[in-house]
Amino acid sequence: MDHSSLITAIASVQRLDGVAGSFLFKGRNAIHKQMPFSDGRTLDLMEVLGEMLDGYQQVRRRIRQVYLQFDAGVLLLLVQETTALVFFLTSRADPDLVASAGTVLMKDYAVYLAGLSDRPGATPATSPIEELIVATPRAAQELAAKREARVNNWGVLRKQVEALLGKVMGRAQVIAMIDRKLNALGIDDPYRLPADELRGLATKMIEVVPNSSKRAALLSELESVLQEHQL
Repeated sequence: MDHSSLITAIASVQRLDGVAGSFLFKGRNAIHKQMPFSDGRTLDLMEVLGEMLDGYQQVRRRIRQVYLQFDAGVLLLLVQETTALVFFLTSRADPDLVASAGTVLMKDYAVYLAGLSDRPGATPATSPIEELIVATPRAAQELAAKREARVNNWGVLRKQVEALLGKVMGRAQVIAMIDRKLNALGIDDPYRLPADELRGLATKMIEVVPNSSKRAALLSELESVLQEHQL
């Protein structure tokens, strides 16, 4: 397990219905940020949450899960030692499912997360800390299977398709066209598509280019991209 697979695993949980954002931090080290607002606001939030978790640790309590509800949504924190995985949930989300899937992820990557850096000069607590269990996760195997079933590389592939189409049309036009195409094809969640359908989807996006010579050139470039992704 490495950093790339960790980020992919977080992204797979973020694709659950109603999960609008995520970020991962250890101490004051921001490991991953994918929130629906600026990095600056995310870092400010990290500081506030970090201080809150420090407060619990000072009174010898270890929090595994924190559920903070606001008018705009919910912040769900999953805590393991000094590492916190945070999800921003909308009203469509199933918090129990997200919490359980995130807990499985944290356990899967426990050794890797333990080896990541903390804030400069920080030292981990050595005294025993009483553990406060807020909720019990669902069966780990069941959730791991659900999480794995949702993973494909559509996010990366879409960016590369956008880059190819950007050679012949404006970025805003490309994004709107791809979204229209997904709607026309009735594809609500392209992240669930198997490899052959993902290949076909990418090809259909390029085939909208009306100029035959440009279309052929882009399809040739797309083939290299698809081979790179083993599609």
